[in-house]
Amino acid sequence: MLGCCCSIRVNKSITHRLRSVFWARVNCMLAVSLRLCCTFPLRNKERNLMCARQIYWTLLLCLSVLTGMAVAQVTTGSIMGSVKDSTGAVVAGVNIKLTNTDTGVTRTVVADEVGRYNALQLPLGAYEITAELPGFQTAVRRGVTLTIGREAVVDFTLQVGSVAQEVTVNAEAALVSTTNANLSYLVDDKKIRDLPLNGRNYTQLATLQPGVIPILGDLSRNDVSGGHGLKMSVGGAQSTQNSFLMDGQDVTDYSGQTPGSVAGTNLGIDAIREFTITTNNYSSEYGLVAGGVMNVVTNSGTNAFHGSGFEFLRNSALDAKNYFDPANRKIPAFKRNQFGGVVGGPIKIDKLFFLGSYEGLRERLGLTYNTPVPNARAHQGYLPINGVEQFIGVHPGVQAMMNLYPLPNGPDNGDGTAQFINNPIQPSTENYVLGRIDAQLSDKNSLYGRYVFDQADVMRPGQLGIYGTTKHGRNQYLQLALTRVISSKWINETRAGVNRTYGNFDAVYLKDVPVSQLAVLAGRNLASIWDITSPSIPTSDGVFIETPRRFTNSIFEFADNVSYLRGSQSFKFGGIFKNYLANPRNNRNYMGTIMFPSVRDFTTGTPSQILAQINDSQLSYQQYMFGWFVQDDIKLSPRLSLTLGLRHEFTTAPSERYGRAASMKTVFDTGPTLGEPLFVPHKDNFAPRVGLAWDPFGNGKTSVRAGAGVFQEQLIPSVLRYTYASMPHITRSFTLLAPGTGVLKADPSTVPPSAAGGLNYQPNPSVPTRFQWSLNIQREVVSGTTASVAYVGARGEHLQYNPGINMFTPTCWPSNCTDNASYFFPGGTPRINPRFTTINAHRWDGNSYYHSFQANVTRRFSNGLQYQGSYTWSRNLDTAATSFASGVVSLNAGGPQNPFYMRGEKGLSPIDPRHQFSSNATYDLPFARNARGIVKTVASGWQTNLIVTLRAGVPFNIGNGYVGTDGLGRSRSGFSQGTAAADRPSLAPGETIHTSGTTAGCQGVPTGQKLGTPSLWFDPCVFILPPAGTFGNLAKNAVIGPPLADFDFAMKKQFNITERTNLQFRAEAFNVFNHPNFGNMITPIFSGSTGARNGSAGRIFDTATTSRQIQFALRLAF
Repeated sequence: MLGCCCSIRVNKSITHRLRSVFWARVNCMLAVSLRLCCTFPLRNKERNLMCARQIYWTLLLCLSVLTGMAVAQVTTGSIMGSVKDSTGAVVAGVNIKLTNTDTGVTRTVVADEVGRYNALQLPLGAYEITAELPGFQTAVRRGVTLTIGREAVVDFTLQVGSVAQEVTVNAEAALVSTTNANLSYLVDDKKIRDLPLNGRNYTQLATLQPGVIPILGDLSRNDVSGGHGLKMSVGGAQSTQNSFLMDGQDVTDYSGQTPGSVAGTNLGIDAIREFTITTNNYSSEYGLVAGGVMNVVTNSGTNAFHGSGFEFLRNSALDAKNYFDPANRKIPAFKRNQFGGVVGGPIKIDKLFFLGSYEGLRERLGLTYNTPVPNARAHQGYLPINGVEQFIGVHPGVQAMMNLYPLPNGPDNGDGTAQFINNPIQPSTENYVLGRIDAQLSDKNSLYGRYVFDQADVMRPGQLGIYGTTKHGRNQYLQLALTRVISSKWINETRAGVNRTYGNFDAVYLKDVPVSQLAVLAGRNLASIWDITSPSIPTSDGVFIETPRRFTNSIFEFADNVSYLRGSQSFKFGGIFKNYLANPRNNRNYMGTIMFPSVRDFTTGTPSQILAQINDSQLSYQQYMFGWFVQDDIKLSPRLSLTLGLRHEFTTAPSERYGRAASMKTVFDTGPTLGEPLFVPHKDNFAPRVGLAWDPFGNGKTSVRAGAGVFQEQLIPSVLRYTYASMPHITRSFTLLAPGTGVLKADPSTVPPSAAGGLNYQPNPSVPTRFQWSLNIQREVVSGTTASVAYVGARGEHLQYNPGINMFTPTCWPSNCTDNASYFFPGGTPRINPRFTTINAHRWDGNSYYHSFQANVTRRFSNGLQYQGSYTWSRNLDTAATSFASGVVSLNAGGPQNPFYMRGEKGLSPIDPRHQFSSNATYDLPFARNARGIVKTVASGWQTNLIVTLRAGVPFNIGNGYVGTDGLGRSRSGFSQGTAAADRPSLAPGETIHTSGTTAGCQGVPTGQKLGTPSLWFDPCVFILPPAGTFGNLAKNAVIGPPLADFDFAMKKQFNITERTNLQFRAEAFNVFNHPNFGNMITPIFSGSTGARNGSAGRIFDTATTSRQIQFALRLAF
């Protein structure tokens, strides 16, 4: 096999031997990589598993040449510097002792022949550093705090004298980064504890950093399929391209996004010490993703017992109304209780420590829905036709559906619909537990273990009160890590962990539903969904269609890395192995769905399509990932540092345990190719990175940093990468297009073969890759306050998207289709593959382009004040912005209009607000500090906190909305697979898109109506239907949505009971000024098959943030 691990020479010098081992391991890992890249493509399941096991044991053997090797600074920091005498001459041989004042753990290093010292991989916390050498006075430096990844520079100048004499300095090291080019921002414990957080969700603080754009809840799909964490774009990347680490362990959820419970939050904030968000040009120790890295470190016990207990209370009696709540109705009920505590301390002083945390959530949230429904006249069979009301009637087959629609209670839309405003209650329950043990086994060995258990349940009612879904989720994270200080030059950590995330949801009926009358599938006693396309009138919460659904993902992770010092160089090297197990139950349309193009088609009983899934879908995937990195940090001079790194990662082809997963290899195949994997990803994923840091004045207060690198996203099993897809040949999913008037049920035994669906994967995809670069200037303007400006850019390739590709055959097919204008779809032409109605594809050839200017000012907390202000100007273009064509991640996005001409899809990304400003501050009010008695009790101990966010609007995609009635369910272009979602209209000649002024006037839209309001944000009259059989000329994401302005404020009063015990009272207000931040809007311009204007187009129907909400809290801390 490989002999690299067994052929290491024994050298006379220990140092030379260790260096030989180090490079032997590099060669070994390269050999493993080349073995996997250059042998066979791993298409056979048995060979795939055999090779994976062989490589796994080879890696373990290679990694075992030395007893583990320390993970680079994912959860630790470093202190380095130089030692000189009073004349400026370097002093060699100085003993540098570093003591963590929280735990008493010490480390001793010796300055080398040129006076340099470097203490790597130190636990986080406050340090006392002592420099001692006979003939010189002992120098002591206190007040230095290590945070995640920080490389603190602490220089000493020794004075001649007795060792017994001490010179002590209490001062923090300079906060400017002068040793690397990473763009990383720290969120410390002060911000985590004090700033007002809605729902106590600490990931909200990540969005206050430059280059981080949140995808707010009203524009993201927060459900069991899309994930429940706060989604964010970091440095212009997709929300699925970020990495989330806890103590170095991957805690990304099964959807491949921000971790979070089904209750939509991240609890356990009191157990979090701090975290960093790294947005660009991170070191080669980080992999798996091409976006940003959020790295959370949990607290540990110390030599002092400490803890707290808390209760946070919310009640709608304290809140303001949502903008869309009717004035004559009460505020929707809202009650929330969050409670818990944390306690930590020593089991054995200086040796063994513990920390435990619990947090509970009990919530009853009143939702606000504003949805169009058939109006009262439509219930009686009357609809406006060309402005004149006519009697259409209600088909008997849809009468039971019509009866379940609630009557509207909001404004009429003039198209047979009116708004229904509903405030159903959503109950949530969550319990979060964290436990951690830290053990200092000896001066050279330390061990820690950490376990997290987080379980939540939610019942989410649908918009119309007909259907709902129950959600159950459970996240568990277990990690063990052993650290060994082999010598002052070699340090190691071996880390192993398990990440198991689970999400399940089922259907619930909220009304007395006549199941037999609503069952679309003959022989299945389940009520079906019926939806009207334009205007969009859903009967469920949008995910009822996917019940019953379940995702279970397990990640078994083993990492083993090293750091080695040699003179002015610091080498880092490491390897990682992950075993992914995914068990999705990914049903869609299991109960059946019937779609109507418009209200008129609904009342006449004329569906555009009937969709259903005959068999249950349950699969079981396994996949392995291997990775290694090497990095060399070189101190070229006291002022100049160079970082060179290389990372290589690769995954095996996904394997379904029972051989059930299969896909078509091309759009022309007669069916899936059985016995082969869905796809075989490339293995030659080498990612070089380089960074340069320059201290121009040599005083540590200014840095100029530049870097560039390649960052890759691995195609691991998570919902939004590939486990979302069911296998049509197993589920026997079908789509009946335009089944005919009165055809409202389907018999699975009589479904024609051509109604079946297909699945196509790009067989050998390249992994999504982003080329990142940055130039940053940072300056400490005053002690403890830094300012920075940066240019940050990125270019993305091979991005994922999932289009439908079984179009009707255009006249230019196959050789003359050069651009969208060359496509013409005449009526009566067959599909490219007439054996199937729909073929859903997974493609990895999207592109993105990101440029930004970023500025940041940060004051570390001192003298009662901390402050941060950040600003980002960015421009983000792409051809593929969401993982799925329907906009699973960004609901303001649309799928590609023509996936066969992706150059025509280049346009604004849905995550492209042009400007974003955010600031946060904490200020201890300077009242009665020297007072006594009752005056001090009442007037002292007050603190104010605030968060301000200002952001420009994000782009919205404008859909056509037209679905033809030619018996094939064609969209206006004729491309569509039965839905109008991807088609865009044309911009009328001479017109421009505007969201201010008044309307020009057109059918259904009166002249002079004010724009830029929630009633009508943009002018729909500037859009026209393109000629039948052609694509519209409108660019994607052409309308800019409403801006956002949010102000959150908190006031805290602390009562000191004893020297170590205090009681805190907090009052927090979110959206203090009750500013309505308008959110999602209705974008289809035309309605169904008639080509009439959609009377709801341009209407905003929800808010992006809550109305003003007030929260009170009590905390007892000791």
